[in-house]
This record gives sequence, structure tokens and C-alpha cells, in this order.
Amino acid sequence: MSNKFLNSLEDLDSLNLSDFIKISQRGIEKENLRSNNSSISLEPHPKVYGSSLTNSRITTDFSEALIELVTGPNKDLNNCLKELEDIVYFCLKNTDEDFWPASIPMSIEDEATIPIADYGNSNSGRLKKLYRVGLSHRYGSMMQTVSGIHYNFSFDDRLFEQWAKKEGEKLREFKDKKYLSLVRNFRRNAWLITYLFGCSPIVPKAFAKGREHSLKELNSKDLYLENATCLRMGELGYISKSQDNLNIAYNNLEEYLADLKKALTTDHPRYKTLGTKVNDEYIQLNTAIIQIENEYYSSIRPKRLVASGERPINALRDKGIEYVEIRALDNNIYDPFGISDETAIFLESFLFYCLLSEDQPCEQDEIRKIQSNWGNVVLSGRDEDLKLEFKDGSFFLRDKATRIINEMSYLESRIDNQEYKTIFKKSLETQQNKVNDSNKTPSGKLLKEIISSDTTWDKFTDDIAKRHKEEILKLKREVHYLEKQASESLKEFSRKEAEEEKDFDSFLAEYLSAIE
Repeated sequence: MSNKFLNSLEDLDSLNLSDFIKISQRGIEKENLRSNNSSISLEPHPKVYGSSLTNSRITTDFSEALIELVTGPNKDLNNCLKELEDIVYFCLKNTDEDFWPASIPMSIEDEATIPIADYGNSNSGRLKKLYRVGLSHRYGSMMQTVSGIHYNFSFDDRLFEQWAKKEGEKLREFKDKKYLSLVRNFRRNAWLITYLFGCSPIVPKAFAKGREHSLKELNSKDLYLENATCLRMGELGYISKSQDNLNIAYNNLEEYLADLKKALTTDHPRYKTLGTKVNDEYIQLNTAIIQIENEYYSSIRPKRLVASGERPINALRDKGIEYVEIRALDNNIYDPFGISDETAIFLESFLFYCLLSEDQPCEQDEIRKIQSNWGNVVLSGRDEDLKLEFKDGSFFLRDKATRIINEMSYLESRIDNQEYKTIFKKSLETQQNKVNDSNKTPSGKLLKEIISSDTTWDKFTDDIAKRHKEEILKLKREVHYLEKQASESLKEFSRKEAEEEKDFDSFLAEYLSAIE
């Protein structure tokens, strides 16, 4: 047991802030492809959902077919999950389509058929679309059809105020320092999240067409790796070779922002060759390593809410870190809503554990170990002989995972709410069972079921999608507030479309040059 971890827990006791459930806030973003009988939807974003540009709860990601459902920030975990359920229910109630429940898409034979999201003719709408057009040229549209759960999480300022006062530090600087410590520790141990919750050991052959990979043939339609956990977060998913050399360390906010600014302002040779226009039509926002901040792919990001038109990098520099965004979670194909209360409370407990655990600045050698561990668990996480490399030595995944879960168990006494405590205890038991038997992980269970049923990825997943929809629609939720929000978003969209704006060239140049 880490002395630093135990001492930090004692510190919180002395501050009367021991129940981390009460001093936290979360929000969930859930992505799903809209589907029709195992095919990607080619229909535009349904008007009944409101405007994808102005509806804060129902929008799109890369594709018109890639719906993104967003809860508001919530101090109560149950209320947050209920809101997510409401949004899913509202959407499925108002469509004949299904929501593809997996992070890996169905077979899409021609990526040119994937419809890129359209946000209208306003400058802000054109900017959002052009960014996605740029992604299609940089990485291909197929990669952009993967989906997942993004989990946004913050601690109440009461925690940092009293903690900073005890340490004799200023709130803003202390808060930034602690969030970045959390980020570093999360990255060090993110392989555990991948192992426990990865649900993508299989991809259809069409997904890998024309791309280098080491996958094996599962059947005439699909590819797999027998010990893979989360191919979504591997080289066929959200791993960018053009970003491999960024090696952002998150040691302090100034360093992070400098590294991010460099990526935003340094030309990438291939993207420079592409150029920004073809036949006078824009094909990407710029030729930098990343077009905008959101293009930086990472398992976790320090974030802050931004005003319309405000650059995230400037907001972080001016106001500091407000929350973290976790991007390492697959959609759980077995859960109708993609994430359960057990998963959520484990993730939040894990973040609290990362905040309180021993931490040192990351050097380049450790960053390489972090990246190697991540890649090895993505491809071979269920291999019982897999060893991971850390600053203090080499350990079997099973042994290291058990140690972390055992240390997390000490958080039980720091939860006052009996309901949450029960879920927490059950979740830890569930996760340890996965560590003891990799067949109990979502990836292990999924692979076993597909092999034993002698079916294909498309058929298996489509059957689950239809069962989920039937189950969800039985809930009979009251969702008039979402109907109202959708309607109001259409009015707001019309107002934006009617506004007289500066020409797009000037708007884009001004936006891109706004980095301080």
C-alpha cells in the first residue's frame, strides 16, 4: 500500500471531505452509429432530434449517422445516468432505426458512402463540417466511425480550496497541479480500464481494408485477435501515427499548452502536401499536425468549458483546468445504454485513486513505457503471461491490477451513501473477477459468444441492437423536456442561418490565428 495514498486519504478526513461522491460532478457523452439492418444509416440527422449545431443534448460527431448524446453536468450519478437513459429513449422512440451498440462499426464496404456531418451554412456550422472533412483526408472516414463513451468528471472546488489552504498554496495553481497529477496517474494505469471494459476484440474485414494490421481471420467476414481487448484504441482506431512523436507529458499546464500549441502551429509534411484547398474548395482547416485542439487523441484530456468561438487552449491558459475528459471507454455492447452504474462508479473511484496516489513528473522513458503498456493491453491484454513495464519494474498484468483494486478498496470507508457503497463493493468484486478470469471481461465474453454461435460481427451486433431497442422502449419515459429542447434548437439554428456574417475565409483565418 502506498504511504502517499493513505496519507492523502487521512488528509481528506481532516478536511471533512471524505465522501468523494458528494464532492464530484460528472457528465456523459455517448456515441452510436444509427443503423438499419446491419447497415450504416444514409439518412440525414433526424429533424425530430433538433439541430445538431444548436441542440446541446443530441448532436453528431464525424458522420451524419454518428449520433452523440450528451448529458448535462450533474452532481448526482444516478440523475446523470437517468438523463442519459432519457435521451436514448427519446431518440429511439422517434426513429425506425436502431443504435449500433458496439464501438466498432458494422461492415462498410466503401468509406466514400459514409456521410460526413453537416451543420448548415453559418460560419460556425461550416467550420465544424470542414474540420470533419479534414479528418476524412487525414485518417480516412472509416476510422472516424468508431464510437465510445466519453466521461467528463470534476471535483468540487471545496476539495481544492481546503486542500490548497492546508498545503499553503493558491487555489488556481493547486487545482491545475492536482488535475495534472490525476492525468499522469490515469495515463500510467489506463491499461487497466482498457482491460476491464474493452469490448472490441473483433472488426469486420471491411474496417481493415487497405490498412496494415496483425489481425487473424475469424470467419469469412471478420478479423480478430484472441487476446485483444480494445481494438478501437489501437492502430486501426484512435491511434494516429502523425501524433506519435508529440509525447505530451502533462507535467505542468504551461508545458502542456506549449506542446499543444506546437502541434496546432507546426506543419505536418503530408498535410502540407495535401494543402487546404482543391479546386478552390476547402479540404481541411489547415496543414498543422492537428487542425484544432479536439484532434489531439488521448485517453484523457484536461478541459474547460468554453464560450462560443473561444479556443480551448486559450481558455485553459486564462482560467485553468475545470474537469477531465476520459476517452478510453468502449460502448458496452451488453448494456442497453452503453455504460452501467457499476462501471461509472468504478471509473470515478479510479479517478479519485489517481488523484491521491503517488505521482512524479513523467520523463520520456516513462512515456514510452506508458504507450507500450497501452498498446500491449489493447492487442494482448487477456494473455495470462503478459507483463507490463513500469518505473519500478516489470509485473504481470494480473498482479498489478489486483494491487490497484486492493488499494482502491480503501475508498469504501470514504463513501457515506449506502447505495453507492453497495454498488462500489459489487463493482470491485466484479472487476477482480475479470482480473482472475479474462473470459469474464467484455472482450472475452464477446469473442467467446461470437465463436460459439458461429455467427458474424454484423449479425451478432444487429441482433443485440434490436433487443436493446425493444427493452428501452418498454420504459415509457416522460421526455417532454427533450422534445422542447429539440424544438428550441431548430429555432436557434434558423436564427443563426439568417444572421449576416463575415465571409468564411475571414472567419476561418481569425479563428485559427486566435491562439495566444
